[in-house]
Amino acid sequence: MEIRRLESNKLSFYRTRHKFENYAEFSTVEEFISCYQWANKNKANFYILGNGSNTFFSRKKIRTLILKNNLAKRINPINAEEVEVSSSVLVINLLKYCYENSLDSFYYLASVPATIGGALAMNAGRGQEHNLTIYDFVVSVTFFDGSQIRTLKNIEIKRSYRETIFTGMNNLLIISAIFRFPYKEIDEDPIAARRDWSKKFQDYNSPNCGSVFKYGDRKILGKLKGLKMGKANFSSKTFNWINNYSEDSIFILILIKFAQLLHLLLSKEIGLEIIKVD
Repeated sequence: MEIRRLESNKLSFYRTRHKFENYAEFSTVEEFISCYQWANKNKANFYILGNGSNTFFSRKKIRTLILKNNLAKRINPINAEEVEVSSSVLVINLLKYCYENSLDSFYYLASVPATIGGALAMNAGRGQEHNLTIYDFVVSVTFFDGSQIRTLKNIEIKRSYRETIFTGMNNLLIISAIFRFPYKEIDEDPIAARRDWSKKFQDYNSPNCGSVFKYGDRKILGKLKGLKMGKANFSSKTFNWINNYSEDSIFILILIKFAQLLHLLLSKEIGLEIIKVD
């Protein structure tokens, strides 16, 4: 494990290119702790990166220490309904396990290219009106809190819509989680069904990170559909998405700032869902 410089356009699903001043990949908790200690010693902010599906790098040169989660990918059955899953596992791979074993699950996340750690951190789920999230199936989460490894039960984890104690840039590394998936007779492939729905209603014509804001005025955001700034635009197909056609993040940033400015001028509240890292 080494902390190094890196230039890449692969760390965010916006596919913008950046020069990362400090970048490292960790495959064990011990390696993460070494990076954590380096950050403290050098008074550096750090960000734990999963698959980059909701991460927005806002500057060309990123000074934040980026720590890529390369923990071993494990799906370990405990019994017929419970399974321990490492944070680096992709959501889709866990859903495939559930489907193959006739287990109920958060199949509505089949179109989300996130890791389990990222989904847990942001309390991933359906739209707010559905009141369904990944935590409906969580028994407990094990994490490193900056000094020790801890485990919290579901009811002990503070969370709200698209936010938990693990969200954003902090020192909490999700290591694994235990899920309980009840048996369910499944006639139609729910993964294929969700993907078909996604192709119909979601805009995948260009790089994007899905929903940009976790809350905002729907009338204002609705008026922004199709708005273009340089080589990025609010999707005309999918509400609250930004499509990107450039390796430069400035056009995305302008669109975000414009939406925030409109809300400010009209005394409306707005909050980012994507994680902004600089």
